Amino acid sequence: MVRLGLRLTLRSGREAVTRLVVTAAAVAAGVAIMLAVLADFHAFQVTSARPDWEATTAMRPAAGAAAGRTELWNYSNEVFRGQTIERLDVAALGSRAPVPPGLQRLPAAGQYYASPALAALLRSAPRDQLAGRYPGTLAGTIGARALTGPGELVIVVGRTPAALAALPDTIKVDKIATSPGQQVWSSYFRDAFAVGALAFLLPILILIGTATRLASARREERYAALRLVGATSADVAILASVDAVVSALLGAAAGVGLFMLIRPALAGTAITSARYFPAEVTPPAWGYLAILAGVPAAAAVTSVLALRRVRLTPLGVSRRVAPSPPSTWRIAPLLAGAVLFVAGMLLTTSQNIGAPAFPGLLVIMIGLVIGGPWLTERAARLLPATGRASSILAARRLADNPKAAFRSVSGLVLAVFLGTVVAALLPAVNATTATPSARALSNVLLDGFTASPVCGNTVNCTGSPGPGAGGAGSARVRAMALNGLPPAAGSRLMAGLAAFRGATAVPVYALPLSRQPGPGGKPSGGPPAGPPARLPEFTAVVGCGGISEIGALGRCRPHAGYAKANTLNLFGDNPTYTTQPIVNRASPAYHGDVRRLFLQAVLVKVSSRAELERVRTYLITHTEESVSGSAPRTFGEAVSARLSVAATVQRLVDIAVALTLLVAGCSLAVAAGGGLVERKRPFTMLRLTGAPAGTLYRVVLTEAIAPLVAATLVAAGTAYGISLLTIAKMAPPGTPLPGLGHVYYLTMGAGLAVSLLVILATLPLLSRITGPEHVRFE
Repeated sequence: MVRLGLRLTLRSGREAVTRLVVTAAAVAAGVAIMLAVLADFHAFQVTSARPDWEATTAMRPAAGAAAGRTELWNYSNEVFRGQTIERLDVAALGSRAPVPPGLQRLPAAGQYYASPALAALLRSAPRDQLAGRYPGTLAGTIGARALTGPGELVIVVGRTPAALAALPDTIKVDKIATSPGQQVWSSYFRDAFAVGALAFLLPILILIGTATRLASARREERYAALRLVGATSADVAILASVDAVVSALLGAAAGVGLFMLIRPALAGTAITSARYFPAEVTPPAWGYLAILAGVPAAAAVTSVLALRRVRLTPLGVSRRVAPSPPSTWRIAPLLAGAVLFVAGMLLTTSQNIGAPAFPGLLVIMIGLVIGGPWLTERAARLLPATGRASSILAARRLADNPKAAFRSVSGLVLAVFLGTVVAALLPAVNATTATPSARALSNVLLDGFTASPVCGNTVNCTGSPGPGAGGAGSARVRAMALNGLPPAAGSRLMAGLAAFRGATAVPVYALPLSRQPGPGGKPSGGPPAGPPARLPEFTAVVGCGGISEIGALGRCRPHAGYAKANTLNLFGDNPTYTTQPIVNRASPAYHGDVRRLFLQAVLVKVSSRAELERVRTYLITHTEESVSGSAPRTFGEAVSARLSVAATVQRLVDIAVALTLLVAGCSLAVAAGGGLVERKRPFTMLRLTGAPAGTLYRVVLTEAIAPLVAATLVAAGTAYGISLLTIAKMAPPGTPLPGLGHVYYLTMGAGLAVSLLVILATLPLLSRITGPEHVRFE
């Protein structure tokens, strides 16, 4: 029977060959997309599991490291043109000091190693904007073992022990961390991958199932004829399985080949805001085996299930009975998903960032697919009310088999659901982060300063390696010493900034605290034993003339020279709070001598991107005696950092929506074309009895539009309700309700219009196969 099945599949005329090619092509498209998703997810997992050498901690105070196996280590971040640069300053304290991954040896003082992407930037960017930050010369490039991707910017700078010991936060290291990093957003991205994968995995499975069912009615007639001449049910099952397995196996092999062609392009995509190394963008071996074995097996099962009525009796095709209508229980998974989502949102906190709600979201998407036939059957009941012949015919067809009618549009329904969630949520997230004040401060650079190291930190007051690692006690000492640069150093820094023509520098002076710093920026009485005293409401002094030029950070009372300011929120990482005014007309004036105050921070308003990088390079290279508490960055860059996570999730969902629309379009085309071929006889008979071709066209369009409209309305309404609940739970008070902008309507309208065009493209086939010349049937 297998040989007979191969002969019927490969040598049964042009119709069989056409069906084989179309089915294989549809399967190939689905397989290529599935492999691409597996490849990107595998690359994401490999990157997440990379040894987190950046998390290296100081050696324990009591640990006795082997002679010559220690080094000084100072890890920090910098910014260049909105990109983060990971910087490691290192100094060996022995001949066998540990070497970070990606390097053959530690750089000597006056040398540095850079990642390939950063080395290219160092060559192309003007020296006063980037290379001037790093003392010495480029000695080589960092290998891939230390990087998450080819675009990562990393530099390892060699320093002398004395110079590095003088910097705050320098630690003594005897071994480098090798365990994977615990990224805050890794689980969140993994959940977003799961949601996106499910969104287009279901349409892909439907596409493969639809393709294997292509012209199933015509094949049912052939298999029923074989039953009449003595074939058993098992024989028919084998024949159907051979037909499905051959087309699915050819399609799976073609899909693997197609994936190999697009794989280089996948390596260049930045799905999670980072490019992957090409060797990592590949599914694991089990992924290839599962595709090559699972797709043909699924196609065989689908084909056998599709012919289950033929197995009952040889006359089963002639005595076809309409399937039972979908019961109300099909809507239960959708309702259960909504309940799970609400329960997940109630469990959501600022730490899990909505993760408990993801299972409910997945169940809702599954519920939309399961409940679609029930919605289709309900929509079919409303069509006869129009009184048009085409509506009545379409309603009878939809009511006869609502599962098949909904199957071809299920992918479009999922795309509408995900698109609505993104369109409603992300503008609200962006509105709370990219506030008008943040946009107005996008060209204002902020650099905050800490005092020099104090006794009790990881490096002692004399500059020699100190005991232990920074802990809670060290953090408390640094908090008490956060008065900034001493007056003399602050004056020199401001004088240097005044030389930049395209920049306006505004100093922020620290108000004297109860514990005045002694010489060198150290508290005169030593570190306190208890927690730091609560800072007063006014913590700084700003010049009213300079702050008025910035505008968004407030204005002083008229005629005031200096005013007391509240800078408690200025150094946070949330632009919603850091961009609030620090002074207003009620702020008291300051009449003391600002030349005796420590420089807590500096605000620099720049006129161009080039000037921004020059100023940033100057600040980095001229504050080494008291390293900045955070990398100098603009408020706009802080907004971009906060929005990067939302942008990554949006990118994942956008890709899912795009792929879902692509797969749904293919499935719709296969289903529409196959449906016309299967109904060649009834449509031809209708033409012979006087039905105009336009009526048949409207029947086909109505059969596709009715289930799509019914299900998309429910999907869009459910998605919008989810967005309202999410914003009410997670957004700050006063956040406006989500609105669906014109981009959403244009995108969804374009997707539905393309789907309509797919249906319209099949209508010429209807006119061609239902002409009077085709009245004879074989």
